Amino acid sequence: MNAAIFARTGIRARATIGATPMRSGAYHFSNEKGKNIPFSTKNKPALAFGVVAYLGTGFALPFVAGYWQAYKAGRV
Repeated sequence: MNAAIFARTGIRARATIGATPMRSGAYHFSNEKGKNIPFSTKNKPALAFGVVAYLGTGFALPFVAGYWQAYKAGRV
């Protein structure tokens, strides 16, 4: 009985390998420069400020947290 179940499973697996439907192309993404990212690159100073603010916040966060923990412990 188990051999028959495994045989049928193999047949089903082989039958579905080539039966994957093709994408219909319902979605269209334009291939324009700068349109594939969620922010604008037109204003270079604003972009630089945003990048520095984002990366600077991520870099400073562990140091601020460490200072806060030391402050709470009374060591600062």
